[in-house]
Parts: sequence; C-alpha cells; structure tokens
Amino acid sequence: MKIDGKMSYKDFVFPVVPYVIRISDKRNISNRTVPYGGSVVEDLGNTARIISGEGEFYGENCVNDFMQLKSVMAKGGGGMLYIPSQSPIYAVFENLELICSDIEDVVRYSFRFVECFENINQTERCIHGDGKSCLWDISYRYGIDIDSLVLMNPHIRRPDIEIRCSERINLC
Repeated sequence: MKIDGKMSYKDFVFPVVPYVIRISDKRNISNRTVPYGGSVVEDLGNTARIISGEGEFYGENCVNDFMQLKSVMAKGGGGMLYIPSQSPIYAVFENLELICSDIEDVVRYSFRFVECFENINQTERCIHGDGKSCLWDISYRYGIDIDSLVLMNPHIRRPDIEIRCSERINLC
C-alpha cells in the first residue's frame, strides 16, 4: 500500500513523514586465518539494514495516531516499509518510543525497524534495482537461491555488479 510522498508500514500511513530517518547499511566482512599463517578476507554481502528515526504527530488526533502505530508494532511480523525516495524494504518493527513533550497536541516518538531477510510475500514478484545492491545482495535479502535468481534474470550478465535503479529484477 504505497502512498507517494508518505511513509507507510503495513496498513499504517504516517500522517506526517518523520523529520529524521536514518538507514544504516553495512557489509558483513569476515577475516579468517588459513593454514601456514595466512588470512583471507571474505565479503559476505550486506547485513540487515536498520531504519530508525524520530517524528511527531500533531493536532487533535495525535495521541490516537500514536496508539494506531503502537498497535501495528504490537501485531508483530514483517511487512513492507515504504519511505519516500527509497526502494521498499521488507522489515520488522523493532522499537517504538514515546518522547515526552510539554507542547499541547504534539506527540514525539522514535522508531526502529530491522530489515527482514524472510521470503517476501508472493504478491511481490519483482523489484527494481536501487543502484547499490547486486544479485548476491538480493539473493541474501530475500532468501532466494542465487542460481535461481540468475536464471530468472538472464538480462543481468554478472551477479556481482550493482544493478541500475531502473532495472527490473524478477524474484519469482
């Protein structure tokens, strides 16, 4: 349920886009020692991204808006997180914190989502490249065998090269 220009998670649309959104993305690098005193550095791909930030609900319904967001978090499970100007992320809502404010009709909050590498639901059969990920990253992120992903995407010549933003990647 993507609404252009708005942030949403599952069926909740944020009335106001949070004023701080951080997306932490890092690689999983392993340094192993090998026989006879050498070492090998392995790049194991991207780790789960952390999406965190802060925002405000304001107006007469601000407390109600916060409670609705809290109920979405309480349900658990993963869902699609839509952030303006970003590719959708399958994530789990990890933390929601109320930040006390003395301003009337304003509720401040902070949040944290963790990208989820479970298989995406069957309604999402393709995604578009984000300019940062390669097929290996997508394989790991969605739990799809790399050989299957390569077979489903013959237009992508090398699985280790970053995929352009406009390029379509078939997942099923």
